[in-house]
Amino acid sequence: MEARIYSQNLVTPDGVLRGEAVLDGGAIRAVETRSAPSAQAQDWGADWLIPGLVDIHTDNLERHYQPRPGALWDAYGAALAHDGQCASAGITTVLDSLSLHGTKDGLDRKASLGPMIGAVDQARADGALRADHLLHLRCEVTNPELLSLLEPHADHPRLRLLSVMDHSPGQRQNTNVAGLRERLVAGGRSEAEVQELLAERHERRDPDVVVDNRRSVVAVAREYGVPLCAHDDATIDHVLEAHADGCVIAEFPVTLEAARTARDYRMAICMGGPNFVRGSSHSGNLSARACAEEDMLDILASDYVPLSMLRSAFMLIDQFGWPAQKALATVAATPARRVGLADRGEIAPGQRADLVRVARRSDGWPVAREVWREGLRVA
Repeated sequence: MEARIYSQNLVTPDGVLRGEAVLDGGAIRAVETRSAPSAQAQDWGADWLIPGLVDIHTDNLERHYQPRPGALWDAYGAALAHDGQCASAGITTVLDSLSLHGTKDGLDRKASLGPMIGAVDQARADGALRADHLLHLRCEVTNPELLSLLEPHADHPRLRLLSVMDHSPGQRQNTNVAGLRERLVAGGRSEAEVQELLAERHERRDPDVVVDNRRSVVAVAREYGVPLCAHDDATIDHVLEAHADGCVIAEFPVTLEAARTARDYRMAICMGGPNFVRGSSHSGNLSARACAEEDMLDILASDYVPLSMLRSAFMLIDQFGWPAQKALATVAATPARRVGLADRGEIAPGQRADLVRVARRSDGWPVAREVWREGLRVA
């Protein structure tokens, strides 16, 4: 059944126009320029009509599964809560990013991996989810058990992205060990506990395991045709290795040098929305705004704050002077294309009718008033 939505600020791949998106069967059939809405159209007035957001990296599911340190929640309920938060932020496609490594704030990621994936699978089968949930497995190459965690899910139908990471002290994101120590102390650990933790992590890092695991993850990505991204590259050599491995995304590069090299090799540069909104990295690394100023910002992911994606995109428009279609591409079309999704991310004929109605509020804050997925309103 045909539906029409009119907006004075309809964002297409070519720019912003006054017009209508014509929806049919969950897809966009046409985009028509109009000075006023047709009789059949929903009139969104000055509210923006933008494509649904595509989030390729979020830790949000883990945070709902363990809302407080040591307090696990029901996995199905966590999936529903996470999904609702994503949808209300305008995210219509989300890659739940699950780390194959150790513990975080007491969460045993090995034990929680299966329940979290299974809960999203079941909620999806039940038709209980508002957003389209896909899977991003974050592969910590220092973990001796990495392959035993990855292999059972390598052929999972929702798997759309693999990333290679090394969070050891002194490596990549944690090159500044003194800064890492300060963050751990600020998080409530004593100096003695931090010293013991850093020493244990350093001793646990086996260079041979790191090399073997990275080669194995690259092989899995190639065997199953899953896009691969490099996480927290800091040097030119890091980026050259990532390029040789076939990485298509440079996720959260920690230096401008690494970002520039990634751009030279046509890797899409992905930064965190919270980093952009705050104006700095929480770990003291490269600012997402610095990437924007250098025109080296291709993708924004929510990381740990779903609302940050929509806010970042409109900050790019308001404060950095980016054309709306270019700014919105960082949170929709570009992430979609880099993980092999050609059917969403733009308001154009043939694309999925994943749409967001955005109103502007105090301090320029964009608010998702309505969210549609495949032609149906979900929030």
